[in-house]
Amino acid sequence: MARTSRVSLEARDNRTGKMFLVPAIVVLLCIIVFPVAYSLQMSFLRWRPTEIAKPFVGIANYLKVFSDPRFAVAFRNTFVYAFVGAAGKLALGMLLALLLNRRFKGRGLVRALLMLPWVVPITASLTTWSWMLDSMYGIVNLLLLRAGLIHEAVNFLGDKHWALASVLAAGIWLGYPQFMLMILAGLQAIPDELYEAGKVEGANVFQRFFHITLPSLRNILTIAVILSVIWTFNAFNVVWLMTRGGPSSSTHILNTLAYEFAFVNMRYDQAAALSVVILAILALFLFFFAKLQKED
Repeated sequence: MARTSRVSLEARDNRTGKMFLVPAIVVLLCIIVFPVAYSLQMSFLRWRPTEIAKPFVGIANYLKVFSDPRFAVAFRNTFVYAFVGAAGKLALGMLLALLLNRRFKGRGLVRALLMLPWVVPITASLTTWSWMLDSMYGIVNLLLLRAGLIHEAVNFLGDKHWALASVLAAGIWLGYPQFMLMILAGLQAIPDELYEAGKVEGANVFQRFFHITLPSLRNILTIAVILSVIWTFNAFNVVWLMTRGGPSSSTHILNTLAYEFAFVNMRYDQAAALSVVILAILALFLFFFAKLQKED
């Protein structure tokens, strides 16, 4: 009798738990599944806001996207922006985390100042970056001219040879606090005994870093890099607010190009097709990442 009562209680608890999942499932359906399905459907139609009829056109929208000369540029820039940006954030975040892991006077103040990229609103930060890089009044040109490194002002955001690097610098500055905090947390979890044992065995600073610190941070660094690549792949605000994809579409990434297709050129069907392509690339990336993690 007691066993039957316990089974009945567990079944009721299971039903209650499933009921609590219903709101989350509904939200996921509304904000993820439905938009993805709608975009997929739209990508196979001729969809114009001024036309009532939405005829089926097959893969025509995908062919138009792939044949657009801006797509190849945006595709290349997206990978450069994602992976070079992740490497820059990793390097800067590692350097600053190692600094903050040491005890020194004013460490709390320094830590607070290094968190400014996350505290300052993104629009204000990117506007400041645009002013700093201005060819006439920017402080970057002023410092470079006074140092004798350049002989005339550089139009960082208006020159296609400099624009992507300038956007990358701003993106790295905005994103390094994520790496810094994650690495700092990992550093503080490494037992001091490991470093003391390394010193006893005669390991120098670099040997302790490569044989103790990096292996201990492997999982944290992997997660940080993966999250950074995914977020950067979905990035929009940095490029659009600083260059709007210019000059001459040289800084477009896939997301800004999709935005331009939809809201500048009013080609919603091609924007939907490009969005599906972006989703497929991210899905492949996550698949290979999951496979590598499983093999490890």
